[in-house]
Amino acid sequence: MARTPSTKPATRKSAASAKVGTTVTKDNLKALGADRLADLLVDLSEQDAVLTRKLRMALTATHAKDKLGKEIEKRLRTIQRSRGFLPWDRIKPLATELDTLRRSILDDVAMTDVGQAISAMRLLVELAPSVYERSDDSSGYLSDVFREAASDLGTLWGRHAGRDPAVTVRDLLTLLDADGYGTCDHLLASCGEALGTAGATMLRVTLVTRLHELPASRGKDEYRIDRVRMQTLGHLRDLADATGDVDAYIEAVGMSDRQSPYFSDIARRLLDKGRAQEALEWLDRETDEPSRFRRENDDLRIEACEILGDHDTAQAIRWKIFRECLSLPHWQAYQRHLSDYDAIDAEEQALDHIRNFPVKSVALSTLLEWPALDGAARLVREHISELDGRDYGALRPAADRLSESYPNEATLLYRLLVEAVLDKALSRYYSYAAKDLASCRLLAPLLTATDGMETHEAFMIRLKAQHKRKLGFWSLIGEH
Repeated sequence: MARTPSTKPATRKSAASAKVGTTVTKDNLKALGADRLADLLVDLSEQDAVLTRKLRMALTATHAKDKLGKEIEKRLRTIQRSRGFLPWDRIKPLATELDTLRRSILDDVAMTDVGQAISAMRLLVELAPSVYERSDDSSGYLSDVFREAASDLGTLWGRHAGRDPAVTVRDLLTLLDADGYGTCDHLLASCGEALGTAGATMLRVTLVTRLHELPASRGKDEYRIDRVRMQTLGHLRDLADATGDVDAYIEAVGMSDRQSPYFSDIARRLLDKGRAQEALEWLDRETDEPSRFRRENDDLRIEACEILGDHDTAQAIRWKIFRECLSLPHWQAYQRHLSDYDAIDAEEQALDHIRNFPVKSVALSTLLEWPALDGAARLVREHISELDGRDYGALRPAADRLSESYPNEATLLYRLLVEAVLDKALSRYYSYAAKDLASCRLLAPLLTATDGMETHEAFMIRLKAQHKRKLGFWSLIGEH
């Protein structure tokens, strides 16, 4: 007797198809048809002002592109006139809307009328102060959009055929001088094409004249003058970058009272121009005093030495950096430049240096990253007293990494983390300590007898005796 095929698979397939068909996706919505979708959007727009604005903009971009710029300006002026405070939950939606308008100006309006696009983008940039004054942009959403808009404005100036460089200089200085929020930080950098040689010369003369007209600083009471001087020097450096003139950048730095913070910037720009020897000369001006730029400058020295063919000096700098801070990227670069024979000896020397590095938590993390798990376990055994249980950022990942193959050493680290929390009664970290103690419990059956190491039972007895009053902690692990 023939067996009747089951219909269950077909039923499941039908149910799956129904589910797919009701999921809100682009393809499923297309199946509704244009008329049905239009009806839904009209109904929704009557209840949602934001959607209404988006639909109006989309319709204008499709059917009346010549009016899109005016429509965008109308919306921007409405936002500018608003005076109500913007709560935190309205910041991101506003930033999203402004960014959509920005992209529409750059991609749509500019395609038909660059002049109109410039007008709308400038209005968007000038909108920033009124928005900042009635909001808290700690998230940075708004500032990101406004800075992008300022940069786009410089690009649009460059796309406007026949634009007078003098007008660009005037408009640029107007915006820079009025900028109290950093909105135009990236504006000048995007103005290279708009300024051209004539405009750049005009702007530089204006900025240098301003510098010379400023009175000499007389200390703390002349903050305003010093601020204007620093801003003007910053504009000169940005102008040099906009025109790709490294010598003008060096000249601008030379006008400052504090030049050392810019040595690495100058070197970077000289290297980009293929002037490696000059870059080294600037880096050699660095003093022997500790500097936050020192590591960056060392990397620039390595790059310059390699360009000049001085590979021995580049290798010496890499080795020095590795020895000072156990930088594995510098060690790996050092190793790549060694022969196979030399690399073997160098590796053992490097590992020996790591093992004897004075900051044991850094040495431990480096051995794990190497990876040299046996060396890391040995360091824990021999130097556990030199590790600080409060350094959970290094010790907890180390304990997790060692737990599979080195349960004794992992347990020592977990115990150190637990006791560091309990010794200081850091109740806000009790939950972390409880998890570390749970890890100790899981590893307990795997522990091997080792001189000087407590069993898990002995550790628990001591822990309870020393911290029996910390009921908040013991309640987390179900013991009182």
